[in-house]
Amino acid sequence: MSDRKRELGAKLDARQRTAAYLLVENEMLGTEERRTMKEIAAEVGVHHKTMWEWRTKNRNFIEYKNEIADDFLSDKRDQVYGQLMKLINSNQPSVRAIDLFLRRFGLLTERQITQSDSSDEKRSTNNLEKGLKDIDALLEDDAE
Repeated sequence: MSDRKRELGAKLDARQRTAAYLLVENEMLGTEERRTMKEIAAEVGVHHKTMWEWRTKNRNFIEYKNEIADDFLSDKRDQVYGQLMKLINSNQPSVRAIDLFLRRFGLLTERQITQSDSSDEKRSTNNLEKGLKDIDALLEDDAE
């Protein structure tokens, strides 16, 4: 168990910790197997309005539940990579899957090139000073 999850769990009571696990498990199930919030609240022993309060307003509960969800998903990483490889190795490989694979392992990065349309003429200090004087003169004219 991560330190963060342990720290958050210590701020919750046993019913809240159980509810957080049940809610995450419920989200991982198929649509037909999912239970209602009322059913989960009854299993935990609280009113469904209490469950709603925890889920929407209790920051510690929300963060604890998110930590649990992250644990559930990290356990599925091998399955995600397996699906990614199926898309890459198919008869018509997915360019998006290949892009994702390369980015994941740092083999493809964004590269931006900025070009200037100005001429190759380098500005001298004198040219810059003259330009600044011209701007100052224009500002003085506007101020009058």
